[in-house]
Amino acid sequence: MFIKSPLEQFELSNYLGFHLFNLNISLSNFGFYLAISIAIVIFLAIINLLPNNSNIIPQKFGIAMEAIHHTMLSLVDSQIQNNNKSKVNGHLYFPFIWSLFVLILFSNFLGLIPYSYATTAQLIFTLGISLSILVGATILGIVIHKAKFFGLFLPSGTPTPLIPLLVLIEFVSYIARGLSLGIRLGANIIAGHLTMSILGSLIFSLMSLNLIAFVLGFLPITILVAISLLEFGIAFIQAYVFAILTCGFINDSINLH
Repeated sequence: MFIKSPLEQFELSNYLGFHLFNLNISLSNFGFYLAISIAIVIFLAIINLLPNNSNIIPQKFGIAMEAIHHTMLSLVDSQIQNNNKSKVNGHLYFPFIWSLFVLILFSNFLGLIPYSYATTAQLIFTLGISLSILVGATILGIVIHKAKFFGLFLPSGTPTPLIPLLVLIEFVSYIARGLSLGIRLGANIIAGHLTMSILGSLIFSLMSLNLIAFVLGFLPITILVAISLLEFGIAFIQAYVFAILTCGFINDSINLH
């Protein structure tokens, strides 16, 4: 079955469903692949908690896990500065950043499997995560700094007549940061999948014309393969960027930068 429209791959469809006490309970493709991503996160977290085996040199899987662990730990150390006044340690947020990175990373990777479903291409999902992070970071800042947190919306040295305007601008900018966090992720995944889908359909149509076109079609196939490999890189980069910006939100709430 070939995809007739490039947007068809983003449609929601139910895999199974049943009625229970006047409730319609169903499992969609979005829920199925999201559940797989969450299961991967839980599995990797359990693996990290298990004691190390006796191998002096770790295997490929162990090296990959260590790389993810050290990458996220270095990210937290560099992006979230410890607040000596409030005695807040940035390492407290490492499990959250690690889980968030792994969830988005494997959600992106699962979406690259042919005829699978890209959960991170759903803007309602990515915006839900980003707005939840924004609300959580705001609550964190208020809990730590109380009323001083709202000084984040007022640059120092602002003339009195300009205070209402600058507060409004800073507030809108603060909300826009939270929205852009999810839109950036969703838009990049959507653009990549649409590019591969449209290019793949054009190549299939070209190779279906005649024998000469079939032979010539192998040249753009190499381009499609290159774009697919690029999408794997983008999947990792977008997960990493999402983790970096999340650390920035947390750091701003802790240190009021």
